[in-house]
Amino acid sequence: MKFNNNNKKAFTPTPTLKSRAKWVWGFSIIEIIIYIAIFTALSIVVINSFIIVLSSFSTIRSNHDLLNSGSIAMEKIAREIRQADSIDLLNSTGEILQLNSTDSSSNPVVVKFAKVGNALNFYRNGTLVGNLLTSKVTLIFISFIRTSNTKSEGEKIKMVLEYTQGKINKTENFYDTVILRGTY
Repeated sequence: MKFNNNNKKAFTPTPTLKSRAKWVWGFSIIEIIIYIAIFTALSIVVINSFIIVLSSFSTIRSNHDLLNSGSIAMEKIAREIRQADSIDLLNSTGEILQLNSTDSSSNPVVVKFAKVGNALNFYRNGTLVGNLLTSKVTLIFISFIRTSNTKSEGEKIKMVLEYTQGKINKTENFYDTVILRGTY
């Protein structure tokens, strides 16, 4: 190598013609393969993380829908039992609960909860009000068991619900015991 020593303040080596021909700018094929391998590994990690997050979201959503639907149905049943005057023993069976009540104008009201297929139907004065469950939640089992003693009357409720959507299938049990308000 020859050095240009004209300027004493700056010392910069000057490459010869022979060494200039060896200088090549760019990446070698090995460097490109290594970069692609690193990018592929990072992409796989990110995609797997994304899939896990989506799966967790689906599981959380199914749990929420199932518990929310069951809680709302049980609360509606409990509220109607508490407000009832009596349980209609002739028309109530294991999967049907019929309650006798009165409205604010002292008119008689008949409230009925019945398992029809996989739905939990709610009736008021013989008219279907609707299914108490959401479309993705089905009623597997419901049981109304009358309990009474000399001073009070009530109902034990056991309900089994199932959430089904795609590959997600979850079952949950709900229990409650409700005393009629006017009987204690």
